[in-house]
Amino acid sequence: MIQMNLLPWRKALNERKRKENLAIISFAAGFAVCLVILIILGLNMTIANEKRVVQYLNNKISSLDKNLQEIRGLETKKTNLIAKINVLQKLQIRRADTAKIFDELVAAIPDNITLSDVQRTGERVAISGFADSNSDVSQFMKNIERSTLLDSARLLEIEQILINDAFINQFYMDFEIGSI
Repeated sequence: MIQMNLLPWRKALNERKRKENLAIISFAAGFAVCLVILIILGLNMTIANEKRVVQYLNNKISSLDKNLQEIRGLETKKTNLIAKINVLQKLQIRRADTAKIFDELVAAIPDNITLSDVQRTGERVAISGFADSNSDVSQFMKNIERSTLLDSARLLEIEQILINDAFINQFYMDFEIGSI
């Protein structure tokens, strides 16, 4: 039988397999390193993108906060303007009320009464004047009670005084203004 020495061939085969394995391992390691680098780059790009989104959202939030502050300021101005409008409307209504009160007062005054002072405080009107007799003052009070606008006539004081050698009744009374 022929004897062959297969050791160099086996050695060469093992060396070739070892080189092939090293190449495969090197390729796999290189591929893994490239894959890790790609994953890291992808994550960094995602993180950078998320940071841009967060920055954009923060800018929008700060812009909306400024708008909200402006809106609150406008709401305060609106409330102040509404309050001023209400005051002006009340004043406008009261201005017409005064004319209505005087119309009713003129209609209620008898011929023998002269008013010397008329003062309005809120819903009460205080008047003072002169009358020829107590019955004229009484008639005046009845006329006030009959009025649709004037209510609750109250005689505060009546006194007889001497003016130009004649006795005249000076009176003080008040009444309330009803709903206009």
